[in-house]
Amino acid sequence: MRTFILKTFTITFAVFILYKLTIGREIETFSKNIKSLTNQHSRIEIKQKILSEIKKGSEKERIFSDEERDTLSKFLKKIVTELDLKSSN
Repeated sequence: MRTFILKTFTITFAVFILYKLTIGREIETFSKNIKSLTNQHSRIEIKQKILSEIKKGSEKERIFSDEERDTLSKFLKKIVTELDLKSSN
């Protein structure tokens, strides 16, 4: 009986450690990210970062490189074709 209890305790402890090292850590990180979004100050910082990046992008002469433009153009044309929309050109 003592051997059974010792083995059960050991296995339970090992499973708990494995859980904490794998899934538990990911859940904890995700939980911290969600909590930071509920904080008003964090949301204001994120908003300011997004606005500053938009401002930087709008000040550039060219936002996309040639390759990015080609890729986005093909992608948008494919979406329009799949949705069977008519362009206003």
